[in-house]
Amino acid sequence: MTTTPFDPNRSVASLTMAELEAFVRKTIQQTEKSRPKSLIPAETDLESPFDPSAPPFWEIVVERAAKIPDEVWATIPEDASEQVDRYLYQS
Repeated sequence: MTTTPFDPNRSVASLTMAELEAFVRKTIQQTEKSRPKSLIPAETDLESPFDPSAPPFWEIVVERAAKIPDEVWATIPEDASEQVDRYLYQS
């Protein structure tokens, strides 16, 4: 496949599929090169198969939420999810 260099003044919408694929591939490669390797521990096996015996995320959340005392839940404002920035950052 022949590709042309991407002109930053050119709209992405004007690229051909081949040019777009090459641009995305190059961008991913550049990102991977600049990303610190320490984000993913060396012992992490990213190719390992999904563990069907692992509990779903929502079950873990429900289990942990059930351990929070009612007195703590009572201190959370009713509009906390809608006003999260206001409560976290006083903005």
